[in-house]
Amino acid sequence: MKASGRTISDKIIDAHTVDPDDTGLYREVRVDALLGHDATIALLVDEFERRGLEIWDRDRVIFTNDHFSPPATIERADISNKFLRFARKRAVTHLMLDRGICHQLLVENPLCTPGSLIVGADSHTVMAGGLGACATGMGSTDILYALATGTTWMQRPATVRVRFHGSLGRYCNGRDVVLELLRLLGERGARYRSLEFHDLADRALSQDDRFAISNMAVELGAKFGVFVPDDVTAAYCAERDGHRPALVTPDPDAPYERTVDIDLSALAPRIAKPWSPGNVVSVQDLEPRPVSVAFLGSCSSGRLTDIRDAAEEVEGKTVHPDVRFVVIPASVHVFQEALLAGYVTTLTNAGAVFNHSSCGPCGGIDKGVLGADDVCVSTSNRNFRGRMGHWESRTYLASARTVARAALAGHIGPDLYEAGSWGS
Repeated sequence: MKASGRTISDKIIDAHTVDPDDTGLYREVRVDALLGHDATIALLVDEFERRGLEIWDRDRVIFTNDHFSPPATIERADISNKFLRFARKRAVTHLMLDRGICHQLLVENPLCTPGSLIVGADSHTVMAGGLGACATGMGSTDILYALATGTTWMQRPATVRVRFHGSLGRYCNGRDVVLELLRLLGERGARYRSLEFHDLADRALSQDDRFAISNMAVELGAKFGVFVPDDVTAAYCAERDGHRPALVTPDPDAPYERTVDIDLSALAPRIAKPWSPGNVVSVQDLEPRPVSVAFLGSCSSGRLTDIRDAAEEVEGKTVHPDVRFVVIPASVHVFQEALLAGYVTTLTNAGAVFNHSSCGPCGGIDKGVLGADDVCVSTSNRNFRGRMGHWESRTYLASARTVARAALAGHIGPDLYEAGSWGS
């Protein structure tokens, strides 16, 4: 008998469909919020103005300058200024100047709530799924249409259920979890699927862990990477907004294309080797290699718990003399929290360098890009060839704790952790 229940993405798409009777392959849906940043919104400005369009609802638009913040070249300054002129001319309510990375600013904003449907002009918009939202990235042409109409067209994706069991050990976090999922499924393992994450762990994953996992769902090819919202979600939204949100959860008989179970208790620190986020091995199985750059930042893992983990590792120690350790908090708010907690002092005393909250070297933009001879261990979300700088550079993806340990040791390899030390 065919299941009649609905998954989270089914419910959210149905709730936002313009014509409820539409049973076609593609559905026209209303969006609750639209996210854009300097580098991609600047691409649509000329066409938007040529057509004489207006923003459908300026209160539901979040614009940030995060790629070129502050601009490092004349060309990027011109792009940033074009974006800012456009946003100011149209009085966009949520224009955030030099406040951090757009995806982090999105989840810090009350527009991002469980059950909302969000589109953004950047692929890592999926990170909002950590709060039980269906959020996805689109190209500038599709964003232009959504910006003018408040709607878009969307195909209902099949859903893959991912269930987390057990408890994370003291040396693992959400980054290790999503890298393990990439090891299991690969970069095409969830192509145009909704990944629906069920936290059944003995100790619930933290909200920062959930953001890290949802952020890299797109690395698996997913359309959405959405957590089933629960008390963790409600507590985060209540602290941010002053009230608990309504939660959209799947039906007990919801249909799933497949189910993937991950035992968190058995998870060891993971690392992705060049040149694919799916080229994942245990740190224990990694061949030793000197590193010259350690990077802690990006929308994937530049949050307070990441900075805390790194500070714990380097306290009272000194970064290896051959390593440049760059730290970029995901937002100014995160940076302020890290300052108050003393993590900035701990890390800078050890030799780390803090930069302004922005994308930085993650996309090979500025503030720590790699040269030809550089080997980098990074908390960013992609390690494609040339992604963080020179074509000949090499990037390994890992958690903040692993990055900090590599910065101290001057290398990556199995000796970063004592075998079996990561258990509960």
